[in-house]
Amino acid sequence: MTATLLSLLSLFFSGFVIMMGNGLINILLPSRLSLENVSADNIGLIMSMFSVGLLIGGVYTRRLIIHVGHIRVYAASAAMAAISILTCYLWLNEWLWAVMRVLLGFCIASTNIVADGWLSERATRDTRARILATNQIVLLSAMFLGSFMINLADISHATLYIMAGVLLCGGVVPIAMSSASAPDIDDAPPMPLLKLIKTSPVGVMAVLMCGLILGSLLSMLAVYAEAKGITGFNVSLLVGAAIMGGVVLQYPIGYLADRYERRKVMLNIVLASMVCTVLIPYIIDLDLFIPALVLVSISSGMIASLYPLGIAETFDRLQQNEMGGAIGAMIITYASGGIIGPYAVGLVMEHIGVNSFFIFMAAMQLLFALFIVYRSRVRRSIPTDQQETFVAQGATGWVSTELDPRTEYVDTTSLSAAAQTAVDIALINPALALDMVSLIAKASPDQVTEVAGALASVDGVDVTELYSRLNQAAPEHQQELLQTIITATSEPSTELVRVVFDEAESYDIAELAIAMAEAAPEQSLEIIEAATEAVLDENPEMVVDIAEAYLNNVTNNWEEMRYADRLADDGEQTITDMVSMIAEKAPEQLVDIAAAAAAAIPETADVLTPSDTFDGKDMSELQQDPEQK
Repeated sequence: MTATLLSLLSLFFSGFVIMMGNGLINILLPSRLSLENVSADNIGLIMSMFSVGLLIGGVYTRRLIIHVGHIRVYAASAAMAAISILTCYLWLNEWLWAVMRVLLGFCIASTNIVADGWLSERATRDTRARILATNQIVLLSAMFLGSFMINLADISHATLYIMAGVLLCGGVVPIAMSSASAPDIDDAPPMPLLKLIKTSPVGVMAVLMCGLILGSLLSMLAVYAEAKGITGFNVSLLVGAAIMGGVVLQYPIGYLADRYERRKVMLNIVLASMVCTVLIPYIIDLDLFIPALVLVSISSGMIASLYPLGIAETFDRLQQNEMGGAIGAMIITYASGGIIGPYAVGLVMEHIGVNSFFIFMAAMQLLFALFIVYRSRVRRSIPTDQQETFVAQGATGWVSTELDPRTEYVDTTSLSAAAQTAVDIALINPALALDMVSLIAKASPDQVTEVAGALASVDGVDVTELYSRLNQAAPEHQQELLQTIITATSEPSTELVRVVFDEAESYDIAELAIAMAEAAPEQSLEIIEAATEAVLDENPEMVVDIAEAYLNNVTNNWEEMRYADRLADDGEQTITDMVSMIAEKAPEQLVDIAAAAAAAIPETADVLTPSDTFDGKDMSELQQDPEQK
């Protein structure tokens, strides 16, 4: 793992430099606007424009990458980000600054997307959680350090703006000089927001509130501090405490979230944060600065944890293949909160008073706490032991779905030379590619599976002929070979299924049938039916073995399934259909198979119709006494 992280050092360093520049800008701009006596509502509006850019960048950057490539998008984004901050120094105009904030948000989103693409290409199933956590720590630490750079020069002079521009441009150098290859990118659309809200109202609201409150805090805290007479290094300490709290507190909160009911944990941290938020202005008025730093850090850390808690709560109720699109919708939700929050806080501070800054955020937390209580009453919680794992992450940009360890893993490993050559030939002459793969099977049996999977995915290749040739050349790889071919083709043809069972020994058919059903679960019933027909004439007793093997496989899969996937699974209906199919094909084996089904999957006793009786016994009776015929 250490070697993997070291190989990503240039990517981490590049992100660190750019986010340090962004951290400086986040405290520089509101401080300068406050110095120029710009109204609080206009400051809030200008700062909220960053989230507008973040939203636009998240939606359109992937399309830009497809058209012009990773490195060009990364370099152009860093350059435009530098242009935006330098333009802010040249012309002090509120409308122009708002436009530059949109541009900066777009650029930060773009650089994060590109970097995450490179990171996900290097990540494996086992390392992507560690890579994600490391990347988040690097980015948030950079923002923390960047907030202290404001003390290096006067905020009205050009020095800080130039330094920010240098950092933003300098972040391109490690990427441009590295040997990282441009990864493929999938422009997957986000899940419809309305569907996501219906699926997990609390999860979506948690992410929205995180964007609203945390965005308000990080954007307007410097303005509040200036109004309260907190200046210089102390402003950096205050903003830095807010950022660092989001890094430190996620891990203990995540520990609790994995062991207790998620919504109760969420409710408790919101209430605790609300208490801290209410106390902060009184502590500051008493001139107790260090306790104020502690309270700001605790409050912001708890609010920052709402983002990963909201994602985990939502993932609890989604199937795994829906998670990637859900992350996209969550980022849109977070950005929407970041647009609303700073402007709303600015309006409140301008028209009610600066002391309303923390009162407004406490009121938002109270409303969210009441919403959690309401949802807990109308919807049952998921069992604690079946909750999705908490993954610490900050909403610093558009996080790659491939880096989240809970989403489906797609292996992006490049093909070997032999497999790539076979694919290239198959695109021109599929028959010649089959001859080539036969030679590879004889010369290098260990490469058979990879080459077979690569060829099976090419249109025009006869997968039935591919299997027959390779099975003859390397019979010891039969099961692995079969699963690879079926997985690559997504849908095994009737001819392939027939050939597999025709060429197999009868005692291998049960094992092969399960391998095929694993690779193509949507066609498992058709596969079991074909296997039954293959043994029915010569070895009818093998029908029971096939059915029992399939039932054991279903049982094992159910035990390993996530809560939401198990709810959506139609395995019970498939088993019922299988029993009905055997009742027609091999009625003399029916009682044995029905008893096995009732013993392996007790739920099937409830889903079979009353007409499905065997020798006067229904499924529930067979479940109680499976040996009785």
